[in-house]
Amino acid sequence: MKIVVLFFFCGLMYGQKLHHQMLSAQGGVATTSKGVKVSQTVAQQGAIGTSSAKKVILSQGFQQSKISNTAISQVDAIATLVYPNPVVESVNFTFSTPVSGKIAVSVFDIHGRLLLFQEKEAVDNILTINNLLLAAGEYFVKLDGNRYSFSTTILKSK
Repeated sequence: MKIVVLFFFCGLMYGQKLHHQMLSAQGGVATTSKGVKVSQTVAQQGAIGTSSAKKVILSQGFQQSKISNTAISQVDAIATLVYPNPVVESVNFTFSTPVSGKIAVSVFDIHGRLLLFQEKEAVDNILTINNLLLAAGEYFVKLDGNRYSFSTTILKSK
């Protein structure tokens, strides 16, 4: 009997606590006859809200942000080939179609620290980064240009 009671109290002391939190599982957006958009979700907790005059913005609970209402600019699909990988001293990026203007090249370590930043133009659809004075390891590379964006990882060898 003592073991059962001890087990019961230990379970209460070290057991998990359940939190009364829930993310929305369903929802929708409706437009009234006057053109007012109303969004709703099911299974919200609490009454956290925002309200506004004139344009009438009213939110309650944990609504999604208005990011879905903004237009996302389309970036042209440009295939990019990275070679050699693993990299020794230089790395090449070959583009399937020309990228006009300068391309910003950012190289980050695995902790997200920026180690190298250059702006260069591609010559004959090839962008070459020379003299990579980096220790052996894995690095993240981000290329940003005029209507062009590309991210990849490279391995630097000795």
